[in-house]
Amino acid sequence: MKSIDHLFFDYANERHLTTAEKEILLFLIRKKLENKTLSIRLAANELFVSTTTIIRLCKKLGFSGYSEFIYHLNLKASKLVEGDAEYIEDIHQPLSEAVETFKHHFEQTFDSLNEQSIERFLQEIKENNMIYFYGAGFSTLFANYLSKKFELFGYYVSNSSTSDSRAIFLNNIEKYRLLIVFSRSGNTQKVLEKVQLANDRGLTTILFTGNSKSATAEVADMVFTVLDPTIESQHEFEVTSYESNMFMLIDLLLTLAVKKGIITEY
Repeated sequence: MKSIDHLFFDYANERHLTTAEKEILLFLIRKKLENKTLSIRLAANELFVSTTTIIRLCKKLGFSGYSEFIYHLNLKASKLVEGDAEYIEDIHQPLSEAVETFKHHFEQTFDSLNEQSIERFLQEIKENNMIYFYGAGFSTLFANYLSKKFELFGYYVSNSSTSDSRAIFLNNIEKYRLLIVFSRSGNTQKVLEKVQLANDRGLTTILFTGNSKSATAEVADMVFTVLDPTIESQHEFEVTSYESNMFMLIDLLLTLAVKKGIITEY
């Protein structure tokens, strides 16, 4: 609620003010918030009303007259402004800290990108217009996001997750030459198994992960790592920069593919 609305509601609530009285009250509050306290005569002149009309309003609000109302309004406005400043500061400080942390993690992630891996990734999506996606847990969000993007670009895609059986996975990947996997830890057994199965059948495997030293990272053909602040604590349900940076990495790779003419935006 804005300061002017807050003050107006405090004074006008259950006072049964007329439209004209509400306009006068709003005018006086607005002038106070602009640090312009008017004498009753100046206020009456600007409002094109009589001083008697203003005094009548002040009494209706429960004050003896204009002077008492203005004194009370000064106190309420000062407290409200101080409260707003404190509240904004309470938001500003943690917000600034979070932004700086996210920026730092972003820079660390993208400073560590291997340009040869990016070039190879672009080459793979240039040569393969059919891509199989596999995600584990929350990482299915990334798999779904990237697969939908590729689908919009005219690719034929399929999606699978750890909830699907081994038989379904084996049946589906037969017609694909490229597997893109998302796994934050990279150590989920089902993920490792699927990458190994794909490797055995000659598919190129690309892993997006938060753990470059994971078992799956060791067997995948290509690995893209996003800095995961929880990699040591293993508290992967914390709110961190990992998810947003993963989406940014995906969009950066797609942007490069568009700029190089590998994919076309419709």
